[in-house]
Amino acid sequence: MKRENRVAEIFQDEELLRKIIDFIPCPFGISQGEPVEEDILYLNRAFREELGYGYSELPTAREWFNTLYPDPEYRQKVLKDWYDKVEKVRQGGGESVTAIAKLRLKNGEDKWFEINASLLDKYFVVAFKDIDEVYKKKEELQRRNDFKDRILSVLTHDLRAPLAQLGALAELMSVADFSPEQMDGFCKKITNEVKSVSDFINNTAHWASANFGYLNIRKESFDAGELFDEMIKYYGAVAETKNVNLSLKVKPPSVLSTDKEVLRIILRNLISNAVKFTPPGKNVKVTGDSDGSAFRFLVEDEGMGIDPEHLKELKEGRLSSRLGTTREKGLGIGLSICFDMAKRLDARLDFESEPAKGTRAILLV
Repeated sequence: MKRENRVAEIFQDEELLRKIIDFIPCPFGISQGEPVEEDILYLNRAFREELGYGYSELPTAREWFNTLYPDPEYRQKVLKDWYDKVEKVRQGGGESVTAIAKLRLKNGEDKWFEINASLLDKYFVVAFKDIDEVYKKKEELQRRNDFKDRILSVLTHDLRAPLAQLGALAELMSVADFSPEQMDGFCKKITNEVKSVSDFINNTAHWASANFGYLNIRKESFDAGELFDEMIKYYGAVAETKNVNLSLKVKPPSVLSTDKEVLRIILRNLISNAVKFTPPGKNVKVTGDSDGSAFRFLVEDEGMGIDPEHLKELKEGRLSSRLGTTREKGLGIGLSICFDMAKRLDARLDFESEPAKGTRAILLV
């Protein structure tokens, strides 16, 4: 029998052809019909095993897109991109379509695939290549590069002002005679600036550690009152200098179990921001109590408030500095760190705020 006849025989044997297609190691499908309404004619074994779906779950392209791309906004983006490319192929503008997309597997996992499709006569043949590991490594590399750029931007932008102010104060004190009261005022300003820079450096170091995977959570049992004692010693003088009334009170039982150092970072930033954005003569109130299932920290101020757009930026990890009520430099990363660190603790951080009336930070640990 001639070779051509033997090949024709293979393609006439439907069962043999199915076995050959099932032998292909990558996920593979065949469809036919009009855009979006195509019938899915065949899904090979690799598709059924790797993505988890069979014919009954994906009978047409409509079910295909609804199932593999459950997010409506992302689905519309994929649909438009895909059928724009398909139309070019149908109009003779090429032989194949290639796309990279994130698919929802039947087990609920999201995976990145490179999708290649060809129009063969009246059939559309689609093959999938798993690029999830490579794509995620690329995403992680991009994330780290973006983070390094953000760190450099924050360092150059937010360290310059407090260091310049320290230099100006030191120079002023060295060239002029001042009364003891004036010198005391200068010393308090220098102390506050040093604390501000110290907080910023510590925040940046912890933020970098968390983003580069170097932060290990170590849970321990301790009394929240210990942290409150530290906070009042650390921020009491800053609040007093600004004439802000700072009070901290914890209700028993006050023992909780979490990473003490990470919680300290969160509380320091919340209190620091509350004092910074509260005008003289107003109050900042910090309380802690347990309801048996979680320990709740409240940091309430009577300050400037946070507008919804700025709060959204903070939750998304975008940095934006603001000046405090007495023009204190906003160090940019404080509240972003609070959100990051709360996630590390499996804690919940939320804000209730009204511009010009104040802000209430709620931390559940």
